Amino acid sequence: MNKIKYFGMMIALLFSALSFNACSSDDDEVSIDSYLKGKWHSYKAVVSAQNQSVDLEVTKTGQYSQFYYEAVFKDGNKVDMSYYKVDDNTASRWETETGSYSVNGDVITVYDEEGAIDFFFNPKEKNMYMRVAGEVENIGYTTVFLYFRK
Repeated sequence: MNKIKYFGMMIALLFSALSFNACSSDDDEVSIDSYLKGKWHSYKAVVSAQNQSVDLEVTKTGQYSQFYYEAVFKDGNKVDMSYYKVDDNTASRWETETGSYSVNGDVITVYDEEGAIDFFFNPKEKNMYMRVAGEVENIGYTTVFLYFRK
């Protein structure tokens, strides 16, 4: 009888030990607050017009450099946005504007003198994008810029 009690207690003890284990998280999600600060740059533009979509590789000096942007997020909710500005006479120059930003969940809103634009952070891919809609020669388009941290 004592052997049965002993084995019963050993099984209960073994069961208790095996039932208290911890699992590590498989999620490599990144907190936007800890990841946002630093330099981001556009690397791809998805241009959609009239039910067609084109992916463009974007670099600072390449064919589609007019879509290239840099954003440097700093302490104190400050941000420097750099981009190519093209004038009416098609002259272009690199320009940097300083603004501010706020974070609400995975949405980063950047404010400058002209208004605000939202960036949408994707924690799984560790990138973010902004969407800009407009019209050229009566053709509506939507451009999505994807960003990643250098």
